[in-house]
Amino acid sequence: MKFRLAIVFLLCSLWGFSQNINVRIYSDNKIETFVFYAKSGKYDIVSHNKIICSVNEGESVTINKRGQKININSLYGFFTADTLLLFRGLNQDNKYQVRFHTKKPLAREYDNDLYVKSSTTSLILINDVNFEKYIAGVVESEAGAKAELEFYKAQAVLCRTYAAKFYKRHLKNNYNLCDGVHCQAYVGRCRYSDAIKQAVEATQGLVLVDKSNVLIEAIFSANSGGETCNSEMVWSKTIPYLRGKPDPYSVGQPGYEWTKTIPRKDWLSYLEKKGIHHSDSCNLSFEQPVRRKYLYVECQDSVLLLTTIRTDWKLRSTFFCIDDRDDVIVLHGKGFGHGVGLSQEGAMEMARLGFPYKEILEFYFTDVHLRNISKLNFFQIE
Repeated sequence: MKFRLAIVFLLCSLWGFSQNINVRIYSDNKIETFVFYAKSGKYDIVSHNKIICSVNEGESVTINKRGQKININSLYGFFTADTLLLFRGLNQDNKYQVRFHTKKPLAREYDNDLYVKSSTTSLILINDVNFEKYIAGVVESEAGAKAELEFYKAQAVLCRTYAAKFYKRHLKNNYNLCDGVHCQAYVGRCRYSDAIKQAVEATQGLVLVDKSNVLIEAIFSANSGGETCNSEMVWSKTIPYLRGKPDPYSVGQPGYEWTKTIPRKDWLSYLEKKGIHHSDSCNLSFEQPVRRKYLYVECQDSVLLLTTIRTDWKLRSTFFCIDDRDDVIVLHGKGFGHGVGLSQEGAMEMARLGFPYKEILEFYFTDVHLRNISKLNFFQIE
C-alpha cells in the first residue's frame, strides 16, 4: 500500500514539472538478479522507511530475488528486505546504472531513483525520474542523437504530449508507463546529445492539443513515403487532426524506398488462405499511386486490408505497388511505419531546411495548437 500511495502522490504533483514520473524499465525482461552501480552521487537503500545501507558513488550492490524476499549483497554486508526497496539518491543530479552478469539484457544508465518490487515471478524495476529528464531520454531513444535542434523540439513536444495523455496507462500496476513500444521507447537517460537536453528545456511543459483543447494522440513513424496517412486507413477511428497529405520532405530520405521479392506461388497460396481465389492466369499487379486502404485483386474483384498484408509479411509499410513477373512478384514500397502523423525523417529534413519546430508540427498535424500543460485542467486522480 505504501508503494501505491507514493505513486499517487507523484501523479498529483507531476504537472509542476519539477516532480517525477514512474516508468517500469526492462519491462520485456524477466529480472531475478542485477547489479546497481552508483554512477554519480550517494544512494540510500530504503525499506519500510528505514535505511538498510548506503551505496557511495563508484560502488555497487548485487540484488537477488529469493522467494518474495529481496537480498542485497554490498561491500558492507548482506541484507534482506521484504517485497519493496527504494534506491534513493541524495540529490536531483544522482545517476545510476543497472548491470547484469550476462550479455543480455544490456546495461543502462538512469537519472534519479529506483524502486525494486518483488513479484511472484520476477523483480519489477521502476525508474522514479524527473518528468523532463524522462522526456529527454525518450527523445534520444526514439530519434537518435544526430539530428537538428528544431526537430528535437518537435519530437520533445510529441513525447511529452504522449506521456501526459497516457500517464494512467499502468496505474493499476503501480507505475505510470513502461519503457517498451506499448508506451514509448525509453532505454535510459539522455547521454549523447546536448541538443536534446536543450530542446527539452526550450519546450518545457509544452504539449499539443486539438481545437477542443484536448491532448492529441501524438503519433509518428520513421518515414511517410512521401504521403502521410489518414488515421482511419490504419485504425478504425477517424481523427480530425490526423489527415493524410503529400509530404515532399520525406522523399529521398533513408527510409523512403524499399523492395521485397516473394515467390509467386507463395503469394497465390497466401491469397487463397485469405479467401481470394484465382487462376494461374490472373494478373496480380497492383498500383498505389496514392495511399489506399485495400489491396484490390482485379481478376477476382476482391479486396484485402493492406494493414493485414503488412503485418503478415512484416513489410515496412502499406504503401507499395506489386509487379507481377513470371515466377515472382516484386513489391516496390515507400515509407517506413504506419505513415500516420509526423514523419521523423521528413521532420528532420524540414529542420535542416530551417523550419521552426512549431511549423513542423503544424505541417504534420491539422488544426492543432501548443499549450502549456499547466493550463489544462483535466488531470485528476480517480
